[in-house]
Amino acid sequence: MPVEPKIAATVVLLREKIVEGDDDCEFEVLMAKRHKDLKFMAEHHVFPGGAIDKQDLTHESRARLVGIDEDAIKNLIEICDDPANLWIIAIRELFEETGILIATTSTDDFGELIEKKPKKSKKYQKSLQKKRKTMTDVLTKENLYYAADNLKYFGRLITPKLSPIRFDTQFFICEFPRNQDINLFTDELTEYLWGTPKQILEEFKNKQIKLIFPQYSTLQRLSKFKTIQEVFENSKNVSSRNRLNDF
Repeated sequence: MPVEPKIAATVVLLREKIVEGDDDCEFEVLMAKRHKDLKFMAEHHVFPGGAIDKQDLTHESRARLVGIDEDAIKNLIEICDDPANLWIIAIRELFEETGILIATTSTDDFGELIEKKPKKSKKYQKSLQKKRKTMTDVLTKENLYYAADNLKYFGRLITPKLSPIRFDTQFFICEFPRNQDINLFTDELTEYLWGTPKQILEEFKNKQIKLIFPQYSTLQRLSKFKTIQEVFENSKNVSSRNRLNDF
């Protein structure tokens, strides 16, 4: 019997290109290298993300999610009982792994936690990693909410049935918050890089980095666009069937 795939989410962070390259792409993608001692995808470059956790499914967690697109939810209903939880997974995992927090206050102005209190933010991040706090604890303490409208659904990939470890992974795109700094969870991610999709694919081709199909195919898809705006415009037709097939 095939292993039941575990629901997961990953975030593809995009920023305006800083270093000029050979291609005309105007944006860069963040990728991070997984620790060499991990059992799954060791030393591979990935987008930040991870699997569903019981804290993502609580009523308290759902109550701190704002900006959700109800039409998108309707189109993703075959994935899980409440597809809004996918945005919660994505934002929580992104913060745990990179220290990047996609959140808002009830007045839609971004809170001061990240920009003006970086040490406090890192303390919260560590508490989440050590399971001493939940993401709901952090958001409630700081009067913040998951900012769902900052993440756009970009597709779905499911691990092959023959694999002993399987994930049903939802891909989201998000613009990198300029007022934040990356702080990697070094037990899982050891280093990161920015590059245009074509630059990263070239590094893979030259065996400078390791990729598996979900990352490779997502970069291939992103390489067709010139600007961040084009990427977001082409993520509007949300559907759980908008996948690059099972990989």
